[in-house]
Amino acid sequence: MNTKLINTKLTLLSSLIIAGGLLTGCGSEPDSSAPDIIINIENPDSGGGDGGGDGGDGGDTTEISNTDLPLIEDFGASDTAGFFTSAYKALATDAEDGEDGFYYSMAGVFMEDGTVDTEGGNWITADPDQKIRLGDARFTIAQTVSSLAGDVADPRKDSTPGDGIDEGLSWGELDLSQDYKVSFCVVAVPDTASASDFQIYVDNNTTSEASSIHGGGNVGSRIFNQPVNTLVPGERVEINIPGDTTLAPGGTLVASKPDRVGTENSFIAMRVSSGGWAVFDDLLIEYQSDVGNNPQPDCAAKESNYTLVNPATGGDDNNAPEPEVEGTPFGGLPLTVDLASDADTLFGEADGADFLSISTNRADPFYKVTSGSSRITVENNALSMNNARFTIGDTGVPSAEATNPSGDIDLTAPYRISMMITDFASADAADPGKFQIYIDNNTTSSGNSVHGGDSKVIELTPDDIASLPYELVLEPEFGTANSFLQLRADSRVGNITLEDIKIEYTDGAPGADAEWVPSTLNLAGESDIAPAGEVTENTAFSVTLNATGGNMSSSNHNFFFASQKIEMSDFMFTAQITSVTGADIATGNAYRFGIMATENMDPVADFAELPGWADAGFYVDGDPAVLIGSRAQMKPSGSRSRSDIPELEVGDYVRIEIYDDGDDKRVKRYYSKDGIDFVQANSTSDFAATPESDTWYVGLYAAPGENNVTVEFDNISIDPLAP
Repeated sequence: MNTKLINTKLTLLSSLIIAGGLLTGCGSEPDSSAPDIIINIENPDSGGGDGGGDGGDGGDTTEISNTDLPLIEDFGASDTAGFFTSAYKALATDAEDGEDGFYYSMAGVFMEDGTVDTEGGNWITADPDQKIRLGDARFTIAQTVSSLAGDVADPRKDSTPGDGIDEGLSWGELDLSQDYKVSFCVVAVPDTASASDFQIYVDNNTTSEASSIHGGGNVGSRIFNQPVNTLVPGERVEINIPGDTTLAPGGTLVASKPDRVGTENSFIAMRVSSGGWAVFDDLLIEYQSDVGNNPQPDCAAKESNYTLVNPATGGDDNNAPEPEVEGTPFGGLPLTVDLASDADTLFGEADGADFLSISTNRADPFYKVTSGSSRITVENNALSMNNARFTIGDTGVPSAEATNPSGDIDLTAPYRISMMITDFASADAADPGKFQIYIDNNTTSSGNSVHGGDSKVIELTPDDIASLPYELVLEPEFGTANSFLQLRADSRVGNITLEDIKIEYTDGAPGADAEWVPSTLNLAGESDIAPAGEVTENTAFSVTLNATGGNMSSSNHNFFFASQKIEMSDFMFTAQITSVTGADIATGNAYRFGIMATENMDPVADFAELPGWADAGFYVDGDPAVLIGSRAQMKPSGSRSRSDIPELEVGDYVRIEIYDDGDDKRVKRYYSKDGIDFVQANSTSDFAATPESDTWYVGLYAAPGENNVTVEFDNISIDPLAP
């Protein structure tokens, strides 16, 4: 047998026998099976689109004629519908016919009968310096009409998984075979949290990243993907392919592409997903070798009357649809991969179908194809693939030897990976194919991981399996708090079928045995009723406390506290306040309960001598008594600052974020309805702590005064902030 096993405990069980004779070792990766890129394809003209685009008549075939770069677009069309016509800008291909527009609306402008959609979200603004408003809409740039789209109703929409994908062919007029850069001015975006993303794709006219010759994952077709409300008005987004992406020139790195994504016949698609919008201008696509030779207007001077310019309705963005719930967040191990539907549902590509998402981003599928999406099928509760690979729990950051993984699975406790192999065959019996499993590696090179070559924990060929069905059980002895898996069938695998794919802990979840230490604290001043309490449920992730008394006024600091000590300078502390009972007496904001972080728990002679502390939670007030959200912190001046969080309700999540901010320590408070999308309640550096403060006590506290409250906390987490 030729099984490779690296840094793992292994159990290989057949339904009939236990296989033996495993060999360990290292080996070379097989050659890439990616097809060559072929250019100058021939394409027939045909129509189609969002309902109002111009299409050809399906006649003669022509070779693609490229549109030269740089491409500079200032969106100066006469109106919205006109922007998408050849009269504004035509494709260079088949220029004599001239019927096909260079820009093509796939959604958000036209109805099926070609009229403007009165509910559309994509339009040219009415400003003297016109711009484009893109919301719940998408369009392509330089996409020709091609027979490679296959037998579809609209060859310029949702067609890139067509006949060109297996040959590596695209059908655009942009030569992106050289290093290039895409940039644009951000003029306006929503000022509130949004689940909507601004996305840019190369050679992809769908909403699925993998539906392209470039596939999905960190080297896939989507070259830009940022929440719309994180874009910065007045700044220019810069996307270098290959290279770094920033939301402002010289700004913080938000993404990086290690390889070029494009061909000599490429096109680009721009999209803002449901529920959001963005106004932008002065789009520039240029070669990196030409950067600096195509100056654009100052983004900081851009303004837009975008709220009154829908050409069909004159409506405004206040009527934008609510963001749709796109997926169910991953809730931690144990995990059984759900193979009850189909591949599109599994990988989050089926419209309207529920799918598993990354825990912190409902729009980001938990399972991602990294190569060969057309060669993965899911049916009858089984997954089959050949010459393909996919990840489990990966957020898509390119893995590398010096790059910490950014996965969604905590593998810091002992764990097990298991699955049943029900079919496994090589494409050529004389040249066996390999099935491989990686930890924290989304490439095909085992060295591209923080674990180095050990990232490939198993390598099997059909010859290694005595009989089918075959149970594969792995217990790797490494992992991180942000891990993921990749499953791969290399180019020599004819087919492998997997069932009952599971990942589970063998000795309990990481930190499950951690407990919160209860304390009754009288740190400053006095209380009319002495603080007292008890913890009735005490796990790492769930705490219930009963408490009474205490006082948290501007001169008193006395409370019941269930805490843990942490050694972190930059961190966030989160908990869901799931239930509050006994809060019946309106006692005011000096009597609060919730979550807290404090530098120490030492009594002081005067309130002004207290260390840096911050809290978030509730107090009881009104007639009848109601719970009111609250936040407070200790100021360097020796006084307390306190304000309401009116939106906070029982059942919500609260978060305290503390981090170094230059010469100051900054504290932020957040709340969330779902534990995914957090809304900032404040941000201040008027905080008694300093950057030297790197030891903290975090926990659940109560100083309810006359009330005798029971407060239940769940989904508790303490996480370091990314540097």
